[in-house]
Amino acid sequence: MSNHTIAAPITTWAEARTTDREVLNRAEVAALLTVDARTVDHAIEDGTIPAIRLGRRVLIPRRPFLAAFGIASPESA
Repeated sequence: MSNHTIAAPITTWAEARTTDREVLNRAEVAALLTVDARTVDHAIEDGTIPAIRLGRRVLIPRRPFLAAFGIASPESA
């Protein structure tokens, strides 16, 4: 992926399991869980969803996120 390519959003659990991306964003996680992004913020704050903050950006590591919801990624299965 070049510097100027924007990754297509992940919208399904199958995509989340098989993508080569290492992080998801709040909007993608909210769409996967069918909740509002503010609900994702609360889950991050209480530790339910693992996240890393880089300045104003919130990144959710894909593998720990999947593991938190009992979903194995193909490379760990």
